[in-house]
Amino acid sequence: MTSLAIDYWEKRVGLAIEIEKIALPFWISSRFKIFSDLKKIVVEKKITQIVVWEPSKMKWENKKILEKVKSFVQKLENIFPDLEIILIDERFTTSIIDNSFWKRDDLSAVLILETYLTRKKRKLNL
Repeated sequence: MTSLAIDYWEKRVGLAIEIEKIALPFWISSRFKIFSDLKKIVVEKKITQIVVWEPSKMKWENKKILEKVKSFVQKLENIFPDLEIILIDERFTTSIIDNSFWKRDDLSAVLILETYLTRKKRKLNL
């Protein structure tokens, strides 16, 4: 099972990929090219799950981005009906990246994917 994480923003979209259960930065796309990029990536990398950041309702008072992410996820579900789409609360990933030396969208996607993989591992160990 190979997962791809997406950090969706208004201009750029960061991607991270799971390789041997490790989250790695993978790609930065524009929101205008993301679906064509994803079609290639899903096939080439044999993606089975897509993990998307979900803006925390506590943090995001601007409902505009909430609606854009919802719309993005709906498009993903329509384009990739056979893939599992998982939403992950990103409450802390943006602040971690904003306070770091490296401010890259694909690194935010890595944190999103790491959150998902850690939660998945904990469930399996229970």
